[in-house]
Amino acid sequence: MDDIISRLSEIEDSSQSYIDDATLRKKEIAAEINARKELWKQDLDAKTKARIAELQESMNISKEKKILELKQQSETAFKNLQDMYDTNHDKYVDMLFSNMIKE
Repeated sequence: MDDIISRLSEIEDSSQSYIDDATLRKKEIAAEINARKELWKQDLDAKTKARIAELQESMNISKEKKILELKQQSETAFKNLQDMYDTNHDKYVDMLFSNMIKE
């Protein structure tokens, strides 16, 4: 009987050793996963920041281009109005004067 109890005790000690090893390995794996997760997160953050910077630069270039186009359109429209005024201002004055004295 003592032999059986001794053998059961050895089995229990052995199984406890396996459980302790498994627990230790589980902690090591969890630490490795957390380290990989942190590296992945840092890499993702860096890539995201780089992509955001690219998009901002692209938007700034696009915005500056659009502003330049609008400025050129405004200058062209102003020049056209100025040319029309310079060409027809005597005619406009005569029409205005005629309308004023008719009434």
